[in-house]
Amino acid sequence: MIEKVTNGSIAKNKKLNEVIAAVNSLTGMTVREGSITESPKLVFGERNSELITTGGGTGGGGGGGGVPEGFAEETLDVVNSDNTAGQRVFLTKAV
Repeated sequence: MIEKVTNGSIAKNKKLNEVIAAVNSLTGMTVREGSITESPKLVFGERNSELITTGGGTGGGGGGGGVPEGFAEETLDVVNSDNTAGQRVFLTKAV
């Protein structure tokens, strides 16, 4: 936590202490996954902030938001650079 400036000529700068308060709020930030209907947002408070990510989906994928409407998830087998088998997942959309 950054201490607010209270002494010296720099203490006359109110904006500096506003910036310090904002940085302190962001350093105490928590992150949570929103509900399926909740939009992502940043809730900024005096003492701490909260980052709400996109709501959990049921469409698979690792991002929590599911597969976007109109897209399909395709898994392709590949050969990695170290000559081992691997897979890559792509989002595809018919045109």
